[in-house]
Amino acid sequence: MARSSKRMRRLVGLFQDLETAERAKVAALTRQINEVQTAQEELLSRLAEPTPETEPFLGLMSRSVGNMDRRLQRLAKEQEFAIQRYAQAAGRTQGAAGLLADVRAEEARKNEQKSLEALLEFRQSSVAQGRGKSHGGS
Repeated sequence: MARSSKRMRRLVGLFQDLETAERAKVAALTRQINEVQTAQEELLSRLAEPTPETEPFLGLMSRSVGNMDRRLQRLAKEQEFAIQRYAQAAGRTQGAAGLLADVRAEEARKNEQKSLEALLEFRQSSVAQGRGKSHGGS
C-alpha cells in the first residue's frame, strides 16, 4: 500500500506541475493583452491629436490600430482556452489529491488493523501461557 501512496504522491506532484504551467500561460497571455492594450491606447491618443510629425504616418498608424485589435482578439481567444485548460488541470490536481488522501487513510486503517491484530495475538498468547503455567504449577 505504501507503494500506492508513493505513486499517488508523484501523480499529484505531476498534476500540480501541469497546473502551474497552465497558470503561467494564463499569466503570460494576460501580460501580452495588457501590453497590446496599452500600446493601442497610446496609438489611439496620438491619432486623436495628430502633430505635424505624426501626420504623414496617420494611415500607417490606423492600420497598426487594426492589427493590434486583431491581435487582441486572438490573444483573448488563446487566454480563454488557457483558462479552460488551467481549470481542467486544477480539477485533475484536486481529484488526485483526494485519491491520495483516500490511499493514505486506507494505509492508516490497515496499519491500525495490523497493530490491533498483533496486540490481540499477543494477548491471546499471554492468556495461553498463563493457563499453561497454572496447570503446570498445581
